[in-house]
Amino acid sequence: MTSTQFLELVVSLSVQVSVVIITTHWLGKLVNSERAQCRLWTVCYVVLLMLMFVAVLFPHPRFFQPWASIDSQNASTIVSLEMQTGRVLFFVWLAGTTLSLLVFLYRALQVNQFLKTCRAVDPKQYAFAENLNVVNGNTESNIKSQVKLLSSNRLKTPFCSQFHRPYIVIPEYLLEFETQKINFILRHELEHLKTGHPLQLFLQRLVETIFWFHPMIWWASQESSLTREFACDEAAIDSPQEIAQYLRTLLTIIEYGASQQDESPTPLAFGRGKSIIAHRARRLTEIARNHRIPRPFEISGTKASGSLVFVAALIGMIWLPVDVLASPRANWSPWPSWTAGALHDFGFSPNDFDVYSRHTELHELLIEREPLTIRSRAHQMTRRE
Repeated sequence: MTSTQFLELVVSLSVQVSVVIITTHWLGKLVNSERAQCRLWTVCYVVLLMLMFVAVLFPHPRFFQPWASIDSQNASTIVSLEMQTGRVLFFVWLAGTTLSLLVFLYRALQVNQFLKTCRAVDPKQYAFAENLNVVNGNTESNIKSQVKLLSSNRLKTPFCSQFHRPYIVIPEYLLEFETQKINFILRHELEHLKTGHPLQLFLQRLVETIFWFHPMIWWASQESSLTREFACDEAAIDSPQEIAQYLRTLLTIIEYGASQQDESPTPLAFGRGKSIIAHRARRLTEIARNHRIPRPFEISGTKASGSLVFVAALIGMIWLPVDVLASPRANWSPWPSWTAGALHDFGFSPNDFDVYSRHTELHELLIEREPLTIRSRAHQMTRRE
């Protein structure tokens, strides 16, 4: 991949990512449940990764060719600028992606090491044992593995995690809470596990690592995090009458956490983030008052996900014509070298080069301009001597 092709890839993918995220947000307002919205954000992250893989591994159509009528001199100037910009963008992206990946792996290692320091909790030793059948595996829950309950005195807010098996980790001070408050916390964390939120969070972090430069990605992360908490809050309460006690439980954890130093890398925390907590409290209050905002039109989560995939398939076919060296004689870009090489090994002969026609002279102009620059500099040095 040349530097001009990389520049075109970055610009086109940035536009495609923005459209997919905006579509996800819009469809999320039409689905009929918070859990369906969570699934929709999971589909969004999968779609974003697929767009990236398709862009890197397959050719794309060229519906627009605005550079066909430009003269060679101006084209060579633009190509030089694009080549320099593409090189800079590549190294900046590579540095940011490498750093983001290292941070991601470091945090995952931190969580794994922290779980090893926690002690196992036997629910039967506490008053809430009879209400923890789901933790003991006696339930119709879709969690395949038995959830393991852990505790730590280094923790200020509960969280859940799932590597080879699901965990729920709670601070030691919560073990002395009354049964109802413990049930709220466990229902909330179990909803994270039952709806696959650890997997969604993994996909979210992966997308953040690749598209770290895109502001819409970080906005989408905030929106999906808020949606996850909304869905788990709904699952934690059985009736609107329990909302007041649930809010008091959340407030107690927040007050304790404000006075203690958190030493844990919590991935799916129960009460982290002041802005998220404020949104959660406001929404729960609206539910208690039966002030749900009516939706003029509702669709199912399946239809929303299908619509998102359809929009992504359409937008993935549209690329911005940034590369001046793209041949005006071809309706498709050439196959990327790594994909073309694999196809050649299986006996296929894909088009892996661009037929530049008159643009061939652009390469000659670029080659000629470089030695001319060197000669002019040498002449200037001679005159100074």
